[in-house]
This record gives sequence, C-alpha cells and structure tokens, in this order.
Amino acid sequence: MPTPIATVEVPASSANLGSGFDSFAAALSLKLRAELYHGDEAGILLNAHGEGAPGPNDDPEQNLLIRAFREGLRAAHGSEMGAGAWRIEVSSMIPAARGLGSSGAAIVAGLLLGAAAGRQAPTADELFALAAELEGHPDNVAAALYGGITLAVSRGHGEAPLLRRFRVPEAWIPVAFIAATVSHTAEMRAALPAGIPHADAAAAAARAALLATAVITSDASLLRTAMDDRLHQPYRLPRLPGAGRLIETAYLHGAAGAALSGAGPSVLAICDSPMIAHSVEKAWAATGLPGMATRLRFDTAGAHLSTSASSAR
Repeated sequence: MPTPIATVEVPASSANLGSGFDSFAAALSLKLRAELYHGDEAGILLNAHGEGAPGPNDDPEQNLLIRAFREGLRAAHGSEMGAGAWRIEVSSMIPAARGLGSSGAAIVAGLLLGAAAGRQAPTADELFALAAELEGHPDNVAAALYGGITLAVSRGHGEAPLLRRFRVPEAWIPVAFIAATVSHTAEMRAALPAGIPHADAAAAAARAALLATAVITSDASLLRTAMDDRLHQPYRLPRLPGAGRLIETAYLHGAAGAALSGAGPSVLAICDSPMIAHSVEKAWAATGLPGMATRLRFDTAGAHLSTSASSAR
C-alpha cells in the first residue's frame, strides 16, 4: 500500500451565527479527510466517498478541491509544474449544500495538499487569502483553516481579510439539524434585497457587536439577542420550509442561541448545558421534518496537514 505524500483533515463550519453575516463562523466536528498520492498518468484523479462526493456527471475540472489543489501548486511553485500526475482520495462527513461549509472545507483541503506538494509552502496568510478568493467570502474558510470561532472581515484592494480567532467557551455545545433538502449559496444570496432600512442596519451592527461580546466573555445569555439577525435570515427563512420552526423549537427547549447554519437549510443551536443540548436534539428529532438532529462539538484545532516527512498545521 503506497504511503500518501500528504494527508489533510478539515472541519465543517457554520457561518454567520445569526448576525455575523459573511464574517463570523464556527468550526464543527464533522470532517473532510483527503490524501494525496502520486498518480499513474498525467492529470488529477479524484476518488471521493461519503457526503458531498461528486456525482458521475460532474465536471472534475469544476470540482472545488481540484481547483484549489491547482492553486496550491501554483502558490508553492509559481506554476503547476506542467500537468503532473496526482491522485487524491477524499472521504467526507460534511454534507454538501446544507450550510455546513462543505465548499470551504474542500477549498482548504485542496490548497493545503497543493502547497504540500510544492517546493516552498505559502504562508498561512497567503493560503487564507487564496481560500477566501476561491470561496468568494472569508467566513467558512477562516473557521475551516484555524478552528474555533472566527471573525474574518474583507478589506478589498487586494488585501487579505482581517482575521481574529476566538477561544470557544467551554460550556457551549453545538446541536445541528442537518436538513435532508439542499440549498445553494448563490440562490440564497439572490433572495437578499439590494438594501435594507436604516433601522435594520443599525440593529444588525449592534447585534454583531453583541455576538463578539458573547463569545469573548463566554456569556451565553447574550446569544438569543445576538443571533437575532436582520440582514439575511428574514429573507431566507421563507424559502426554507421548517427552518423557522426549528429555531423556535430550539428556544422553547432552552437553547441559548439558534440560527440558520450558513445560508441554510440546516440550523445550528448553541446550548450551555448537556441537558439542554439533549433536549433540543430530542425535540428536533420529534418534529418529523426531513433531516437529522445531532449533537456535535466545536472543533478547536482547524485544518491539520501531515506529510510523509513531517507534520504541520
């Protein structure tokens, strides 16, 4: 059995956390694992298994992991070293198009494997900037790369996004309802209006600041107000049957905070005791909505890369 050139594990992520639209995200314990091998013929062969695996009719050249792998090679070599011969084996627990950062995890995995195959690995900041550019927004890739709860702010003008990583409060427990249906980020972005009333903008800014305060101070009592979004959820929830009911159910059973996970359709609740987490999970399972309620953990390590010669973060 050949030894992989490099192996990477990348966590799922839940973006926005209510009011932190396109900036806040939390890394979760669902993982994507990818191994890089030398291939038998020129090109990149991708063998993917599990959640989010490409279908038989999907164009491999449009696969995010492959595109990111090529970018990682370019960053490490200044070129792709010609065609090359590579094989990538992927196993993922992260369901695609459910609001759990499957695309961000694929991008981070591809970039790290591509960089690992190069002569000179890019810096973490360079990889983060590339990942954000490929994803189109920095929130999911920040959490996938660094773990914990992250705040990533786009700055424009070719600058890398500004990043801050927060320690996850020890008492906080994430519970997810992973919807059986899918939604695509582009469609959910199309649901957003070009502008919102000034009062809603002011409320959104205040709640995002409160969200940061809740995380920094480990004050779960602030989460219900902090996760009461005015920027995206009011426009997305009507298109996601059952999601609003799941958020209400979470609060009825004691969740400290609840919101759409990313653009949905999945929902994330944050609970501050095992008993409440169990109650929310059980109540969600009893709704009969298509999907699966599951208690997860916050991932605090982020993406982990190991090579045949050494290991690195």
